Amino acid sequence: MGENENENENENENEDPAGSFEDLIAGIETEMNATRLHKQAAFAVTAARISGTVLTEAMSSGIPHELAKEMAADTWNSIMGFQSIELSDESADV
Repeated sequence: MGENENENENENENEDPAGSFEDLIAGIETEMNATRLHKQAAFAVTAARISGTVLTEAMSSGIPHELAKEMAADTWNSIMGFQSIELSDESADV
């Protein structure tokens, strides 16, 4: 029994400390990525709710549906940081 205990202690001492440090860092990175993903999802949900409110309020105010959709899309794009792309009739013919 005494020899087995010594062998186990030697095995524990010979473990690569860099490997456990890398495992620790990898675990922290995974947690941070998960937290960032949750925050981004919450931000997107909020942007969708605001854009939906713009669409609903615009339509209830008598604004035509297509214009209200464009207003909601513009709101979504500005909140999410996207630049809107405007297509002209000329580019649609190509």
